[in-house]
Amino acid sequence: MRKYRPIDVITISYILFNLLFILLGWGKVINPHIHFPIYAGIGIIIFFITYINESSPKILQILRDWYPLGFYVYFFETTSNLNQVIFPHFLDNFFQGIDQAIFGYQPAMVWGIALDNFFFQELFHFAYFTYYLIPIIFVFIYLKDKQLFHKFAYTISFVFYACYITYMFLPVIGGRWWEIMEGAEKLTTQMRYGVFTRIMALIYQGTSHQGGAFPSSHVAVAVVANRMAYLFNKKMGWIILPITILLSIATVYCHYHYFIDTIFGLIYGIVFYFVAIKTYDKLIKKL
Repeated sequence: MRKYRPIDVITISYILFNLLFILLGWGKVINPHIHFPIYAGIGIIIFFITYINESSPKILQILRDWYPLGFYVYFFETTSNLNQVIFPHFLDNFFQGIDQAIFGYQPAMVWGIALDNFFFQELFHFAYFTYYLIPIIFVFIYLKDKQLFHKFAYTISFVFYACYITYMFLPVIGGRWWEIMEGAEKLTTQMRYGVFTRIMALIYQGTSHQGGAFPSSHVAVAVVANRMAYLFNKKMGWIILPITILLSIATVYCHYHYFIDTIFGLIYGIVFYFVAIKTYDKLIKKL
């Protein structure tokens, strides 16, 4: 018997939104003939996943619990194929203007160059890299508290989808704009300093994604993950807090985001966390 969860509702809703967006912007979407059937296929997969229940084999139950995390990368990457429908050009000049008005210079370019040494480069690249370790928090919670895990997965997904939809409407490259559009020195892909600076350089060498900077999903998701970790274990939450703060600074220091991207990442994380919690509780009652 099929049973829907809150995570299914928002993921299917997000897929339907993308299908409609692709149809309406078909002539401006990059490779719509590829992404439309993929999104439709993911929707069909989720439809069958909802039949998995407590009597199903354990491996299928794990798939049922974890499937949303498997789609985050694809959903993010495709936003760069959908972000030219509303605005045909990137809006970086506008967002650079905001940073310029605040600081009188461009922190996304200046901070990482003005404070350029092994210690700070490694510290901030490590902090930024910890974003990719968030699934470890998922595992801890999954093994100890399944109910909190489901709420965590829903909340993180809610924030991700809110960011992804914004990326489709507001195409912003972010701090890498100078490297991509101006042909400046490629600081984000240089193999230099230590382990974490090099790891992040490898990651950015392997992505051709353009857009997805405003707001910073790294900051938004890190804020939510920090909060959920605190609910799971207060000590863990306090330990993660300074890393979350360093990660927020790193988004600008490492030339990935504008300062305003980080501020709105914080706002998205806080606001949509509370929206997600409220809608989760309502959906639980209805489903």
